[in-house]
Amino acid sequence: MEKLTKSLCILTALALLAACDKDADSGVQIPAAKTNFEVSLPGALETYGVEDPQAAGQITPYYDNVTVYLVDAGGNATYYAWTNDEIKAKQKRFEQITEPAQVLVIVNSGSAILPTGTVPLSELTAAMMKSSVVDHNQIARTLAVEDAKGNAAGTYNSVQQVMLAGEQSVFTTETSDDGHTLKKASVELSSIVSRFEIGTVKKGTGLDALTVEAVYVNNFLNFNGGALNSTIQNYNEITWPATFTPAWATDSYNAAVTSATGTKAYAYQVFSGNVVPHIIYKVSGTVSAGYKLADGTGDADNSTSFTGKYITVKGFRDSGSLISEIEPHKIYKLGLEDGGIEITPDKITDKPEKAKIDLIVAVSVADWTVANVTPEI
Repeated sequence: MEKLTKSLCILTALALLAACDKDADSGVQIPAAKTNFEVSLPGALETYGVEDPQAAGQITPYYDNVTVYLVDAGGNATYYAWTNDEIKAKQKRFEQITEPAQVLVIVNSGSAILPTGTVPLSELTAAMMKSSVVDHNQIARTLAVEDAKGNAAGTYNSVQQVMLAGEQSVFTTETSDDGHTLKKASVELSSIVSRFEIGTVKKGTGLDALTVEAVYVNNFLNFNGGALNSTIQNYNEITWPATFTPAWATDSYNAAVTSATGTKAYAYQVFSGNVVPHIIYKVSGTVSAGYKLADGTGDADNSTSFTGKYITVKGFRDSGSLISEIEPHKIYKLGLEDGGIEITPDKITDKPEKAKIDLIVAVSVADWTVANVTPEI
């Protein structure tokens, strides 16, 4: 129950978490005396780089904008935007305010229009549900020099630009510099999306050659908040478009994705929930003599070349168990070891998302750390 509650809360960018914690506390909170108050953020986030699977904690997020909400005992959230200097310092200070019951921080709000002033948490939750999946799959951003917000020079990939959120209701008492009481809220940030890092495929029995032409992610939520609050992109074998969109959800073959030591990865961020994405490979190759693809391509006596065929991964297993729901702040990795996912001819179809052909892949899963999953066909 605790895990489910936490997942639901993060799903709405921690606005719900405040509500959950408030509901769990049946006592009446009495407003504290006036105090100075600081909110501080971490300088780095445990995450992975787009294209390069890495160890946790090696990539710093890009801070575009930061918003903090001070939440009172009645569940009312008051909006405060951070200045560039505050973002650079990773800290915002309030002078002589009533101690809040909880602090919510949102970084990189994207297309979500956050409510200003003082609003009930339900209004903040509704705004967070309008976060678009496009916001979490931005093109790389390059800075020639450190900017006014303290973002260092360098290139920031899409995973470094995702929306982050955090909450804190336990405050520490700090040494004051003006004789007033000083309380501090140290907020840890988490992503509100799941991340898929995808390797390549390799020939199995019945194939003489197999090459990736393109990779697609399909069957995903367009907005935050779960299937009841979002449209779903889910092309099928009939509706599959001649030109796949959106652009972030597809990649052409990249020779750097080898699924061996030093490999890069095709990487995508999607919203969590029970809409589990599908991974589709467009492939070409050669089917061995005596074998046939799912659509009958092949010959009893000769090898047969093919192009423009598809492999559709519709499910994933983690430690043998089928994944029915993907979680926020999780990395799902597949096909990044041993040369890729082994494929046999019967798993290759003439169209993507064929109704009767399923591939389920083993994956590993962890909180923003290395996690390999297994595809199952």
